[in-house]
Amino acid sequence: MSDDSNHTHRIALEFAAQRERARSMLRQQMDARGLTEKAGWKISESLRHVTGGTELVMRPIHLRERAPADLECIVAISEEDGTSDLRT
Repeated sequence: MSDDSNHTHRIALEFAAQRERARSMLRQQMDARGLTEKAGWKISESLRHVTGGTELVMRPIHLRERAPADLECIVAISEEDGTSDLRT
């Protein structure tokens, strides 16, 4: 594997780990508020482009209920070097 391929692979693995960590944290926060899967709550994921990179935004979503506005996890991806950072 070339150095570029190794670097890209490391970035992808880091992002995947941060994404799973964010999902787990958000699910714990949701469960603590009673927003459980059994009650129909899921995690919505969307991408948004921001200055300096991209953010993966995770929020609770329900077909009939309104989600709390203050509950989300974000994985920020740096445009400069591809590193990922978890924000809550």
